[in-house]
Amino acid sequence: MTDAVNTLPVLDEKNSISDESLQKKGDDSVEVNDAVIAKEVEEFEERLQNDEATEDEYRVQEAWEVAIKVLSTRDDPEIPSLTFRTFFLGLGFSAFGAVLAQIYYFKPQTLSVSTLFLLVLSYWFGNGMAMALPSHGVFRWINPGPFNIKEHVAIIIMSSTAAVSATAIQVISVQDLYYNNKLNAGLAIFTLIGSQLLGYGYAGLLQDLLVKPTKCFWPSTISTANLFQALHFDNQMTSKRVRLFWTVFCVMFVWEIIPQWIFPLLTGISIFCLANNTSTVFRNIFGGASNNEGMGLLSWCFDWNLIGSDCLFNPLWLQINQDIGIFLTYILMAGVYYGNLWRAKDFPFMSQAIFAEDGSQYNQTALLTNGKFDPAKYEQLGPAFFSATNALYLMTSNLSLGATVTHVFFWHWQDIKPFLKSFNPWNKTALVVHDPHYEKMKAYKQIPRWWYFVLLAAAYAIAQATNYGGHSGLPWWAVTVILLISLVLSLLFSTLAATIGFKEFSSSANGFYQMITAYMVPGEPIANMYGALYGQHPQGQCIAMLADLKLGQYCKLPPRVTFSMQILGTVVGAILNYVMMVSIIDSNRDALLSISGTRLWSGQNAQGYNSNAISWGGLGPEMFGANSVYHMVPICLAIGVFLPLPFIVAWYFWPKAGFENFSTPIILQYSCFLSVGINTSVNPMMAIGLFSQWWVRTRYPRWFTKYNYIVAAALDGGTQVISFILNFAVFGASGTAHPFPEWWGNDLSLSADRCALPEN
Repeated sequence: MTDAVNTLPVLDEKNSISDESLQKKGDDSVEVNDAVIAKEVEEFEERLQNDEATEDEYRVQEAWEVAIKVLSTRDDPEIPSLTFRTFFLGLGFSAFGAVLAQIYYFKPQTLSVSTLFLLVLSYWFGNGMAMALPSHGVFRWINPGPFNIKEHVAIIIMSSTAAVSATAIQVISVQDLYYNNKLNAGLAIFTLIGSQLLGYGYAGLLQDLLVKPTKCFWPSTISTANLFQALHFDNQMTSKRVRLFWTVFCVMFVWEIIPQWIFPLLTGISIFCLANNTSTVFRNIFGGASNNEGMGLLSWCFDWNLIGSDCLFNPLWLQINQDIGIFLTYILMAGVYYGNLWRAKDFPFMSQAIFAEDGSQYNQTALLTNGKFDPAKYEQLGPAFFSATNALYLMTSNLSLGATVTHVFFWHWQDIKPFLKSFNPWNKTALVVHDPHYEKMKAYKQIPRWWYFVLLAAAYAIAQATNYGGHSGLPWWAVTVILLISLVLSLLFSTLAATIGFKEFSSSANGFYQMITAYMVPGEPIANMYGALYGQHPQGQCIAMLADLKLGQYCKLPPRVTFSMQILGTVVGAILNYVMMVSIIDSNRDALLSISGTRLWSGQNAQGYNSNAISWGGLGPEMFGANSVYHMVPICLAIGVFLPLPFIVAWYFWPKAGFENFSTPIILQYSCFLSVGINTSVNPMMAIGLFSQWWVRTRYPRWFTKYNYIVAAALDGGTQVISFILNFAVFGASGTAHPFPEWWGNDLSLSADRCALPEN
């Protein structure tokens, strides 16, 4: 440990929770050292805040240093977190977010309720209540003083937990709409709650490894935590950080009206498509401003709603690995399609649909008899095919998944080993974490590990009961196997999310669970949906709760408050999700079952989820079996396990060459990243990311440390607030769309970037 405070205190960044740094006895000397670390960091932060540090001291050398140089460890344990404002605004915004998210699920426009949107709204409402409510005498609990950071963080953790349409809703709605199986209210709500609580149980068991240490800094939470601290610690409009935030926020609020509504061409400018808007080759390679249009090579986007602030806060080496994968995407997707692999040219360049031999969409529902796969009908319909780029995506996703196992266990074993030992009841060596943020959290009651064991046991019982009561067709042993796999993958993926910020694994993991469920229970679409539910959903909830726990640690929210807010948000969200789903389905069943829906309601999400369940649950063995066209998709899981070995071997021979920075799972996951969606944002993301995380970080370290993450929050905040308003005002979320008059920059006969329209 350093003896002075003129440099950043050493925090064991290479082995923050290794045998040497953590597996120590919790004796008095360790406690004293932790207190010394915390004091040194406080003094260092004060010098940074007062502009008394040198440029080298501001410079972020290791990615984890942002947790100390950007964020403050400041805390006042006397500040109340559970107040009338917390519950009033927390429950209010939870209800608002849950209802809105469920309405969005059944809208023609698929939208989400942004955390930053809720953060800004709750900040305005919280300060308004602090000014308007009485604060003396018996009213002290209602208004204990200025709206504080702990109330604000608690509100956001509760409301952001509720403000989603849970995965279980997709399963319940599909059963109701397509299989004439309407679950009763109790069974449905417990299915919603149980599938989420499983993830919280996982998170509680993993938090010692993935929340408390400095090395696990969760890049995605840095910008949000920095905004919380700026809004509550700085002297408001006399603070340069706060003025910068609101200035950029307002600029983006106004600017986004132009690319999103008035001038859509700005969402993707392609010189090649402007020169020739009839060429399908130009569209496939250089287009990308419309969904499933093309790869967007050399295109440029001016719409921050598509770009997003990830490129400003994701660590440099994460972005370098992503960029390597994207360069491989251009080669692999073009090679597969124009090489006509898997009859690629008989089907669209980009599509997630399943096709018949003649190129038409496969009639998946005709495969079923009483909700189950019928081999006789399959013989009549013939084989099914993917678009070649979609098949390539399935392969690279499985390669990435296999590589994740080897990568995490090799590079992070010294972190994982002492953590696993701590579960041994005969282990006499305490697991000790040295982190200045966590040191401040010792002032609060921690959550005993047995709480999470009880939570996990209860959630497992609920899962088995609701799985049986829902007539899923998924055996109890299959649920158990899937949950065990989900726990292991939660550890692996959470490690990457915590240490480098990699989080592009949700869709690929969902496909993986559908695939293994198809092998365990073939020919059962409903069982396949439940397999994906109990695999992917707990995994996603685990990662989300770990990120919330880290946000709570950064903002010094007591752990038991964080836990309570998560549980309360889950229960409120589950009840309101279900109530809104039943109301919408009962009132609009015909519209939801129709292919096109209406201007107000659409069953496209439920239809898509059902189609995936049929394709995997019904067609899985036929499409991925040993003699099938796509037999390499499951084999890629095994191949992926060996792909990190070249970098590992190279690191052994040249340990100082930097091979440890190359992440095979990330490169592979991004090696077919452009096979879906709008892709014109990729080039500016790469350029802005390198500019921020390399040029600004190394050349202007003072500005980077003070303002980079505030600017990221402001860009997203202004964009998300105006996007919410535009969706209801002009894009039809309220029932009537008001498109901007058609002109050259808004030509509805072409894609947004004036390329040829994508294939249907």
